[in-house]
Amino acid sequence: MTASPDTTGARHLDDHHAELFEHDDGLSRSSPERLSSTTRYLCGAAYIDEDFADRAIREIVADSHRAVIPAIGYDVEAVLRHCFQARRLWAARNAALCVTLLAAMVIAPMVTLSLVTLALLVALPTLARRQKRWPVWKFVLVALVGLTALSCLAGPLVAVLNLAGSSSGYGYGYADTPALAPDGGSVRTYLVGLVVLALVLLGVLTWARHRMINTIITELAPGAPVRPPRLPRTDVEHRVGTVSRAQHGNVVLHSGFEPFVGAGNRVDAWSIVVELRPDEEPPDGVPPRPVRVDPVALVAHVRQRLAALRSRDLPEQERMTGLQLRDQVVAAGTRWHGYPLIDQQVRLPYAFATGEAVDAIIRFPQTSARHFLRASVGAQEKPAVAADGQTIMPSEHQSVVATAFTHIAVEGGMLYVEVVETVLGPLRQQYLDIDRYALSGDSTMNTALREAVQEFAVGVVTAPVGLARAIRRHLQLNGSMTRADTESQREPVYDFGARVDVREIASRKTFASYVQRLDSEKYLRLIERRIAEAVIEFLTAEGVDTSEFRTKFTQNWTATINGDVNGSFAMGTGATATASTPKGPKQS
Repeated sequence: MTASPDTTGARHLDDHHAELFEHDDGLSRSSPERLSSTTRYLCGAAYIDEDFADRAIREIVADSHRAVIPAIGYDVEAVLRHCFQARRLWAARNAALCVTLLAAMVIAPMVTLSLVTLALLVALPTLARRQKRWPVWKFVLVALVGLTALSCLAGPLVAVLNLAGSSSGYGYGYADTPALAPDGGSVRTYLVGLVVLALVLLGVLTWARHRMINTIITELAPGAPVRPPRLPRTDVEHRVGTVSRAQHGNVVLHSGFEPFVGAGNRVDAWSIVVELRPDEEPPDGVPPRPVRVDPVALVAHVRQRLAALRSRDLPEQERMTGLQLRDQVVAAGTRWHGYPLIDQQVRLPYAFATGEAVDAIIRFPQTSARHFLRASVGAQEKPAVAADGQTIMPSEHQSVVATAFTHIAVEGGMLYVEVVETVLGPLRQQYLDIDRYALSGDSTMNTALREAVQEFAVGVVTAPVGLARAIRRHLQLNGSMTRADTESQREPVYDFGARVDVREIASRKTFASYVQRLDSEKYLRLIERRIAEAVIEFLTAEGVDTSEFRTKFTQNWTATINGDVNGSFAMGTGATATASTPKGPKQS
């Protein structure tokens, strides 16, 4: 439920929001010559997992009036373009399989029915594992219904074709087909027909798989030049262009409860409230007056101290090169017409807030929008290098992203510092495995043939469903974009908020290794400590008594105990420690 707008407070922003909020920050960004590792894997995921491509398009493109989550370490546009290309290949594969089966049904219905029945029996366990929401009995029921339908269709089809052949003077010979009159010669013909049909279907699957694998090892190879695939329509091109610009923004409208969309799971949060008392005691009888502190200057100092973690003044091996800092203005996405963060002419959320707008939101923390300083660290891909320049240990892509969102507010003569920590799990292993195609040493055709054989039964059985889904998705994309355009204009309140991020769709719910969990802990603790130190430094320079802040931060500093040690211990004055479960992405 959305609160009614305060027209008195919002009128001033409403007059100037076109100047304070933009769809583009005006910076010219050339397309990258090379894709980052994360971008490569996300693009390749579309050719490995059809559902990934489908969901990415549905969430980011279909509702063309939703906000876009800022991308950390990857290019959303490149991923969406490959999702559309992969969907075309999946649809072409399923269409070719369906045409082949339909033609085979006309020529040799009993052979076709036998092959489909056999494929269904082989594919049933695999389908049951993939669709965990369905119990086995549902698959058995669907299989029986499908086979019954094919059996009922085969008999009349044979009779119709024989009747047509007799009336025209040409005999199709269906009365003598092996399935109906299985003598010795017809059994041989029947088996030959099964083999021929299977080979034709296998050829279709191999062709489609070869196209996809060839794209992965050429267009998505490490260091390969960027060759963006074309998009199907002008309106889709326009939406993807909007997404490409908005992914660099600092405004996030979220749908639903969770404000940190795209950042993974919240693993920790702490806040400190202290009075802004002067560090010198006032004369006797004089009440202490709060020290005036500019929160904008404090946020700037925290940003500067965090940026020092990646400073070029540090030795290269000590720099936190994966650290990315940006302002992030967060607000709920379900909004009324006239809300300042929505461009009413095109009914699209603004992606960029100017420096003036960000400063105003920091200084006035009671508005509907909330400012966070976002510090994100991805797993660094840096090799270990000896003094002579020789690589000792190569870099490795880990793909875990740890983020700390810091909110600072000054109200009522008090300072409020809030830090929310999140961890976005690594990419799923099946998406990272696209590199095996280039490293296997086998030819692309051999690899495609091997995978086609492995997926033969499932591919044949699911082809009609896949083709129906492709047609439905095409129609739904048109309908969704039209419906979003109509409803965003007609409805007084509309949900403009983003629901999910492409990177988040492809992520695991758990760490791939214990070291990844330790890395996320390490970076969050480094960032957390630097934030606290920066606040203390700034308050000290402003003449504020920092003893209360130091005490409360020390009390928040906990020690995690693992192994055979029981109980908890504390170090330092006022420090406390609790034994806790490891922090990280929630278990699936």
